[in-house]
Formats: sequence, C-alpha cells, structure tokens
Amino acid sequence: MQPFHLLGALTAFAVGGSFFAIGSHDSGPGAPPAVIAPPPTPPATADGHFVLVVEGDRNALTIGHAQHKVAPWAGVPKGLTSNWLLAIRGDRGELLAEVPLDVSHFAVGAAEQGTLQVEGCVVRNSRIAMLVNVPAFATATTYTMSRPDDAGRRVILGTIEGATVRMLAGGGR
Repeated sequence: MQPFHLLGALTAFAVGGSFFAIGSHDSGPGAPPAVIAPPPTPPATADGHFVLVVEGDRNALTIGHAQHKVAPWAGVPKGLTSNWLLAIRGDRGELLAEVPLDVSHFAVGAAEQGTLQVEGCVVRNSRIAMLVNVPAFATATTYTMSRPDDAGRRVILGTIEGATVRMLAGGGR
C-alpha cells in the first residue's frame, strides 16, 4: 500500500470516528447535534508600547506621530476614567486593548467648539493635542478613537490603520 493511500484511509477513519463520537452523545431523538467549539485563541502579547500623539478636536481625532518604546506598557494610569476611548483591534476584529483618553484638560463640550478659555495660568483649548501610551501589538490592524454622543451612542472620531502607526513609529509595515 502506498503511503498516501494509508494516510487517506487513516484520515477517513478519524473523520468517520469523530462523527460517530459526536452522534453518540445525543440526548435523545430530535436533539440538536453537539457542536465542538474551536480552541480559544491565545491573547495577543504586546511588544513594548507606543507613545502616540493624538490630535484634533471633539469631532475628529488622528494620530500624528508614534514612538515605539521597548518597556512594557504600564497600563491605564490609576484613577483615570473617561468615556473617550482608543480601541486597538486585531486582524479578526478582536479587541486587543481599550485605553481611555484623558480629555479633561480640553474644552470638548459642543458649545465650546472653537474656543480658547484662559483663567489665570490655566488654558483650556478646544484643539486637542496629547500624548497617549498604548500597548504595541504587532497584530494590531486598527486604532479607533471614539466618544459618546448625547444619547450615549459611540461616535467614531477617527480610525488609523495599524500599519500606519507602525510606520509613524519607524517600524515599517
């Protein structure tokens, strides 16, 4: 018998045996067939972190520059909560990380659009320019910035391709 014939016979036997095994677990007539879930995908691991320069205003944000750092991402600063978010997604659309954006120093209300508020030494501008630390995932395909609208729905402010972020950081595609 040729090796590929033997391999084909073993494969057919294994496939047939798995159908028999699935069918033998029925709980009675009319029961749906058992579904075998694929093994879980291990979570993506970050290769250091990026320092991103996020720029724009309450209606649109972009990433103007990125710097790769080999040190691991320190995580979200303790106590920081924000409903403005930067979501990093992988090639299957899976959420790799979600990082809050601290816009508390900016005039981001709808009525504040295009304003500059000066109170003593404190300046609140509607123009956003800030540094954001995020984990650096080699498998990241998109970086999406969003905020809620008045009804609580997510408003997408900008989406940047992962390849563009890596290029901005000097890492190529």
